[in-house]
Amino acid sequence: MQLLHLAPLPAFAVLALSLAGQAQPMDMQGNRPVMIGSPEEGLDPCSLGMINNPPTGPDTGAVMVFPGNSTELGYVDTVVHGQQVWVCDVSGEADEDEMLGIVYSGNPEEDCDLSSPVEEPRPYLGPCNRGWVRAEWVEIIAG
Repeated sequence: MQLLHLAPLPAFAVLALSLAGQAQPMDMQGNRPVMIGSPEEGLDPCSLGMINNPPTGPDTGAVMVFPGNSTELGYVDTVVHGQQVWVCDVSGEADEDEMLGIVYSGNPEEDCDLSSPVEEPRPYLGPCNRGWVRAEWVEIIAG
């Protein structure tokens, strides 16, 4: 019986394999990762926001979360009126096309690992959900 000797995988291949199981694959079919971090020293990576007055009203409305910065993509989740979100990324102009990259959790006590500054911008790969929403439904409340 002959044994095969396999060379170790390069670091980028290991990273690609580890991301393959993500619910929202990066840069595929219009998907875009939510980026966190700022080159400005000491800044938190994201601002705290809240979903405010979704399209169908504050009592019943929900805002669709997309895997990229376009409403042309199929939505992957929803967030509801009053739900807190971390606003980490912006795409588009300050008009009806502006999209915000958010990080969120259904559990308000969950730590999304966003409390420390991130020196170089990078995709968010933490424990919470992430995606893109229309900016008009988000109110910045801190940061």
